[in-house]
Amino acid sequence: MATLLAQRKHWIISMTVVCLVLGGLLGVQVHTQQVRGLTEVGRQTGALISRLTEAEAQLDKQQEEIERLRGLQAEYEQEAASEKGLVRLMTEELGNARIALGLLPVKGPGVVLELADSTMMAGGEFGGQDVYVIHDFDLVQIANELWAAGAEAISINGQRLVSGSAITCSARLIKVNDVTISGPFTLKVIGNKKNLMSALNIRDGALDRLRVLQFQVKLMPEDEIVVPPISVGSRYEYAQPLQKEEKQ
Repeated sequence: MATLLAQRKHWIISMTVVCLVLGGLLGVQVHTQQVRGLTEVGRQTGALISRLTEAEAQLDKQQEEIERLRGLQAEYEQEAASEKGLVRLMTEELGNARIALGLLPVKGPGVVLELADSTMMAGGEFGGQDVYVIHDFDLVQIANELWAAGAEAISINGQRLVSGSAITCSARLIKVNDVTISGPFTLKVIGNKKNLMSALNIRDGALDRLRVLQFQVKLMPEDEIVVPPISVGSRYEYAQPLQKEEKQ
């Protein structure tokens, strides 16, 4: 009888321990799922907020452009009676278009960025030789950061970047506008000096990651920079202007 009671007591204690362990594991799992769910929601919310901020900024720029065009239209209407005034306005617009296309050399304040390969030895703790040299994607990221900061003209080793410019790599050779360039690289950028400097020195930005690996980075603000015109013009084989009667 005593043995039976002892076995029953032992069985009850064992089941109690098992239940406690299972309950604890279930609680940990539920907590983990809750934390994971909150993390995913937080990331999704952050992404949505980022997209909303970008959309609002784009909307503001579009609104500014609409207001500019409305003002330009008013000027055309006022100057329409004057042949000289109309010619002046058309000349200004043509000049702006030629600058955007990179057909004219331009000057203005901005920054000069000089880049060279890392001084660290290849084969170190971070990887092989490719880790310590400037690649085309480094230049692409830097250019994108500059455009986002309001850059109005950019050149890399004398090659002007415009809409449609490509920075590519083939057989370890970097090409800009299909023209081969080699390091060290010098970027000349026209725009608001303060904004450009802040954009390039942002934490976890392109230059910040290059500096960690001891790439040679020299960034200087300048009061006057000259950016050359594009050396290779764009040719359009398939895109043709839409005729007035074709517009809907």
